[in-house]
Amino acid sequence: MKTPPLALIICSVFTLTGIVALAQPTFKKQALNDVATIETPPVAAAPNSMAAFRNIPVKAVRSFRNSWQYVDNESWYKIPDGYRARFTEDHVLYLVNYNKNGKWLSTLRQYDETKLDRTVRGQVKSVYYDYNILLIEEIEQPLKPLTYIIHMEDKTSFKNIRVCDREMEVVTEINKL
Repeated sequence: MKTPPLALIICSVFTLTGIVALAQPTFKKQALNDVATIETPPVAAAPNSMAAFRNIPVKAVRSFRNSWQYVDNESWYKIPDGYRARFTEDHVLYLVNYNKNGKWLSTLRQYDETKLDRTVRGQVKSVYYDYNILLIEEIEQPLKPLTYIIHMEDKTSFKNIRVCDREMEVVTEINKL
């Protein structure tokens, strides 16, 4: 029995298209101003699907969903000590870390000077009034006070300042050449 040429062509096109679609890797574009971290590619390719959370502890996913109910653009990553959920909301980059059992370890927020707490900003600017604030990293951990790492520069140097419990200290200082 002869197969009509049109049917053969249609079957071939669908078969080839399926093979090509499966062979195409998906790449996630990453902004250059993101945090430099050790991350493997996302654990899940399709957010919010059951397959997306296959390798992530249920406790971590439940904890994340309880804390971040309205977030639906997160990506999950395997990190050396566990897992990380990463998302952006209102121009703030969030990195939420969980251990291998799914227990919340920390949340890191990265943002610019406009979102910095006014009292912290006032404390820093009263001492470093000639410096421009480039970036703020806010670190939240269980049973520890909120910590800010403030990245600044002036004409001659870069400084990283740690502010925690109203105490301020220089963490690093690099002179410009």
